[in-house]
Amino acid sequence: MPRALTCPYLIEGFQWLRGNVHTHTTRSDGALTPEETAARYAERGYDFLALSDHDVLTWPVEPPPGLILIPAIEVGGGPHILAVNVEQPISRDQSRQDVLNSIQAAGGLAVLNHPNWETHFDHFPQSVMQQLEDYAGIEIYNGVVEFLEGSALATDRWDRLLSAGKRVWGFAHDDAHHEFAMGRGWLMVQVQDRTRSALIDALREGRFYASTGVTIERIWTEDESVYVHAPDADRIRFYGQWGRMVQEVDSQTAGYRTGGREGTYVRIECLGRGGRCAWTQPIFIEDGDGGQNTAE
Repeated sequence: MPRALTCPYLIEGFQWLRGNVHTHTTRSDGALTPEETAARYAERGYDFLALSDHDVLTWPVEPPPGLILIPAIEVGGGPHILAVNVEQPISRDQSRQDVLNSIQAAGGLAVLNHPNWETHFDHFPQSVMQQLEDYAGIEIYNGVVEFLEGSALATDRWDRLLSAGKRVWGFAHDDAHHEFAMGRGWLMVQVQDRTRSALIDALREGRFYASTGVTIERIWTEDESVYVHAPDADRIRFYGQWGRMVQEVDSQTAGYRTGGREGTYVRIECLGRGGRCAWTQPIFIEDGDGGQNTAE
């Protein structure tokens, strides 16, 4: 039976913008002022930035030329939730679902932060993430956890959510508190217009990839196959349901023909030198009659 592939990416008429939506300033526990932080990211060639201080809205801030600033808050009071594109405080003194509801009501989007942080790799328990509704995605890479207990990577958590039917995106962020931690993980977002609203729409719709240093130029589908071109990748891996690797190719361009073994989605990791990586968003797979394909 023919398969229908749902790919979030544009084929033409777009530009890639680089940015980070999780970083801290002196308004909470960061080392640099909001203005200094924005300037450092602008110097690194970033196109957009969110200053997401703990439980305080660092907004408005005058941006350096060429840098789009997005208001954000990291909401504590439990496992941390990133509230992006909110211009009003979000109370930490409520349930995690009520935090998500408040973010949505404020016109923002929510990301569940650093799930594998802390000694037992359980800052955000899997059962809680599975129960929660109305969040855009989770951090699959968090740069500051490279220096802390736990794991900076959380693709294992992502695959479990995707495999259980959640349609959530994967984010990579610095979570920088100091200048030395900047530029470790970022988002590359597909937009047709260089505006804050275009960026937020793209983040909601999954038109971005996460990276620690590998560039992806194009992600596309043809018929029942998924393709990617990453000019500085050495190896490309395709993953399906439950995080099973279904294909590995030593190339900068690769395709994978879906055939049932991958289950309900395919996502791609493009690996480069020095452990660098880029992660696409999942391409969801349904049978031609609209039913989800199931893993064999």
